Amino acid sequence: MTPKFRKVFSFFNHRFLILLIFSFGLLLAEFPSKPIKVVVYTGPGGLIDITARKFTAIANKYVDATFVVENKPGAGGIVALKKVIQSPADGYNLYACTKSNIAKFILAGGDNYVDALHWTAMLMADPECVITNKKNDISDWKAIVNHAKNNPGEQNWVGPATGGLDHVTAMKIWDKYSMEAKWIPFKSGGKALASLLGKQGIAYVGNPRDALGNPDLYIAAVSSRQRLDAFPDTPTFTELGMSGLENEFMWRGFALKAGTPPEIIDWYTALFKKVTADPNWREFWGRGGIDVEFIGGDDFTEMVREDAATFEYYLTKSAIISDSNINGLAKLAKGYPLMGVIIGLFIVLAIIGLMIYNSGASQILGRVMVIGFFLIVSAVFYLQSLIFPVNSVIGAAAIPRLWITVLVPLNLLLLMRTIRRQEEIEGSGSKINLVLAFIGFLVVYLIVMLYIGYFISTFVFVVGSAIYLGYDKLKISLMVAAGWVLFSYIIFYKILFVPLPMGVIFEGLF
Repeated sequence: MTPKFRKVFSFFNHRFLILLIFSFGLLLAEFPSKPIKVVVYTGPGGLIDITARKFTAIANKYVDATFVVENKPGAGGIVALKKVIQSPADGYNLYACTKSNIAKFILAGGDNYVDALHWTAMLMADPECVITNKKNDISDWKAIVNHAKNNPGEQNWVGPATGGLDHVTAMKIWDKYSMEAKWIPFKSGGKALASLLGKQGIAYVGNPRDALGNPDLYIAAVSSRQRLDAFPDTPTFTELGMSGLENEFMWRGFALKAGTPPEIIDWYTALFKKVTADPNWREFWGRGGIDVEFIGGDDFTEMVREDAATFEYYLTKSAIISDSNINGLAKLAKGYPLMGVIIGLFIVLAIIGLMIYNSGASQILGRVMVIGFFLIVSAVFYLQSLIFPVNSVIGAAAIPRLWITVLVPLNLLLLMRTIRRQEEIEGSGSKINLVLAFIGFLVVYLIVMLYIGYFISTFVFVVGSAIYLGYDKLKISLMVAAGWVLFSYIIFYKILFVPLPMGVIFEGLF
């Protein structure tokens, strides 16, 4: 080694060591080393927003950390959820969540969204209750039950959001008492209470503190094991003679992105326990009849999964979502089962292609293979749409099904015309090879999508297809590919919340 080379080597070697030491220093830096964002799914002033801000105030007594509350309202918590799961799993984005979010997750993405989070801590349980208007002719609980049984389906119950916790609680109550009633949803609990006071409904389902400050509101029954200290005159459902309704409550807590390092989760767990035991925290929530309790780790995760199953059952029962158990094909629309279906369909197509090639109709091989491929794409679109949200007539699932409606009849028509006019079709080996190679390219695209995700694979596929098929205007191809990916991201991923594949390699980044 020459002296000059040794000098250069030493120069870079020293800087490499400095960079390496600096990198290890960052890795070993004690958490947190920068502000923590508490992501709230409502605007300022909501109860979960108050919870998050109260938490940050109490937490600052126990840790030397900076907390910043960031409000991300929209889609019942999905917008805030996306903010968290699209950020690194480093503990610096804490999701302030409630039981109601689970219903929205089931509506929008099911287990995909539930599994995207580490359910870190439940800090409080706010019991559900039935609130009535004292000025109504019927306000006593037993009178409400008798009236409902004598007038099936005529009672109007009010509350926020169809398919939310309050609605599901109402359906549980109706089931237990063999009652029939109608749920009238409002944009907020406040508007629903206003309708109750205006005698537009008989009962409102919510939490006890919703009745505070208005003498006309009466809590007819509460879902708890014993009477609440803050509402000693309110009977429980058990006292009223009905068991099985003593544990319906709205929990509030926090979650981190799945994959957060264990040591960071331990840091949060220790903090949550201290906050839960704080006298100021307990007194603040206790005067509203809220049970302050810490549940974390596996116990909280199990609770969330039970909530998800309950919501799925009642949302299906009320036809808010479709019954995936009725259509067993939905199970094929996820992950490796879908991959197996795709491979199986292409094997069938290859066998058909081989039979045509060995027959006297080999001249139509290219056309049949193209038509067969697009029919397979239609089948894949349909299978994938089974796991999209279907809680409305026009939704994410409607988009691929609209494509199917166009693709399938068109390709069947082309297939019939090809078979009828096969003697008029002149095929060449080069054209057949071009078609088969392009189909192979499409197959690779569908497979690679599962690994590197929809957005990257689609961009590469559109540009690569244009080049392969002889389109020489690269700038236009790049613009078209970028435009389609941007359209898919905004319309499907952001607005319709379609669970587009992020890919095994990059799923941790989304």
